Amino acid sequence: MQPLGDAMHHLQLLARMGKTLGADLVEAFEKGEISAEDWAEMITSCRGCETPEGCRHWLEAQERRAERTAGAEAPMPPHSCCNAARLMQLRRDATKA
Repeated sequence: MQPLGDAMHHLQLLARMGKTLGADLVEAFEKGEISAEDWAEMITSCRGCETPEGCRHWLEAQERRAERTAGAEAPMPPHSCCNAARLMQLRRDATKA
């Protein structure tokens, strides 16, 4: 097992991933859709990821794409994202509201 990555770095990656995918983690927390424990689990899961640089590169590519295609549909998360299922559920929940 590899050591966990820096908590702040992974918090930032998770927040960027949520924003890019259309899953606002702060809003979900404020609405009670995720608890502090849920958020901590997501960060810990991210910290244990073996490919955080892959996520960073993917996020940068998505940000460049968004600049070129304003208003485009939010992308699907990378297959390697360990929080993909939870983020996609939050996105689905946000679109129902």
